[in-house]
Amino acid sequence: MPEKILWQPHKGAQTRALQQTAKEILYGGARGGGKTEAGLAWMIEPKYLMNEKYRGLVIRRNYDDLRDWIDRAKMFYRSLGVKVTGNPAEFNFPSGAKIRTGHLADSDATYKYLGHEYQKILIEELTIIPSEENYLRLISTCRSTVKGLEPQVFCTTNPGGAGHMWVKQRWVDVARNKEYTDPATGRTRIFIPSRVYDNPTLMENDPEYVNTLKGLPDELREAWLNGSWDVFSGQYFNKWRYEKHVVKPFKIPNDWHRYRAIDYGMSAPFCCLWIAVDYDGCAYVYREHYEKDKVLSYHTQKIKELSGDEKYENTLGDPAMWIRNPQNTSNWSNALPTHMSIADIMLFDGVSVNKANNDRINGWNVVREYLEWNDSDKPEPRIKFFSNCENLIRTLPMLVHSEKKVEDLDTTQEDHSADALRYGLMYLGSPRKDSVKPYLQKELEKLLALDSNIDGVRN
Repeated sequence: MPEKILWQPHKGAQTRALQQTAKEILYGGARGGGKTEAGLAWMIEPKYLMNEKYRGLVIRRNYDDLRDWIDRAKMFYRSLGVKVTGNPAEFNFPSGAKIRTGHLADSDATYKYLGHEYQKILIEELTIIPSEENYLRLISTCRSTVKGLEPQVFCTTNPGGAGHMWVKQRWVDVARNKEYTDPATGRTRIFIPSRVYDNPTLMENDPEYVNTLKGLPDELREAWLNGSWDVFSGQYFNKWRYEKHVVKPFKIPNDWHRYRAIDYGMSAPFCCLWIAVDYDGCAYVYREHYEKDKVLSYHTQKIKELSGDEKYENTLGDPAMWIRNPQNTSNWSNALPTHMSIADIMLFDGVSVNKANNDRINGWNVVREYLEWNDSDKPEPRIKFFSNCENLIRTLPMLVHSEKKVEDLDTTQEDHSADALRYGLMYLGSPRKDSVKPYLQKELEKLLALDSNIDGVRN
């Protein structure tokens, strides 16, 4: 009998990750959380390792990264009587179980495993996979015809990389520390976050590592030390923090000023945002309508339903909505003449819209001003988002700089909510707190001025 591996998972995140029964597990976030060791241990779960039909697959970014994993695996598995053969390496265990390895350096790498069967697939550095489609193609080989060996995928990664956005949406946004069932497929998945503080071995052996992470630039420090998925290299709105900008919905006071902002789309999403401004000039995005592949009459009706009897200071819209004689007008309304613009049709249907300022660069700068905060003199941003505005919260942090025009954002992304937000905030203007007097103070000044005028008349 081979001797046992002298290794035990750390209490906390690492142990929880290895106990999960979800079909797809994501473990990690920050650096130094013990991801590689967790993956090594997960691959040799006893009931799999002792079954001669068990086949596992380990995927890393390139050959050099794979070679590093292989070297660590040889040390980790050496007490199990493993024999390593082939290139890329294959780990052969005395029971007949096998773990194969591969990398994704080739452009067609995700196709080479099609037709295989693997009960366990370990993917390290998941965000190197640029699209969800490539990931799904790869894990399509994770299936089992072996009784008692349920198919599972275990992924590790840090924030950032080409696949940051789709990974965040697939796991982080819906499955943080709780099992999520995909309504389309019925497959379950869970995200177990970890940080360097969850790895006491590293903390003991290399206590300076934490200081190294603390000394990184802001974006990297938030991602690699704190495991934040809201910050990454190339991020356009890098001051976004969920805990700073998102609040639970509450009843908006009747005397707050209200606005609506619209970015039109048909095949692309149509977005309308509702914005309220409090007594101190802080803006709250409190409602959203976000849908695609609907006729214009549907959107106008939806806006009216959601607005109810609320009163608005203004409703701003994409200037492209004023182009006359648009194409495919019949898709919007079967009864309206083709010379009408989208804005005309919306007015006909009962929603009056005014043309927004479409200065993109200055507009994005205003959005940044509202999002801005710091740890010293400005602890809170000048805009908050109700948690029910899911699409705005989902898409705004993921926008990146344009490669062709770096001061602008990349317009190939899902930027419809951001455009609507820009239209609304451009109308409100820059949120300079020192120039915004509290609402009650302004009302008091009005009363004092009125009283003064009355006294003047009396005298």
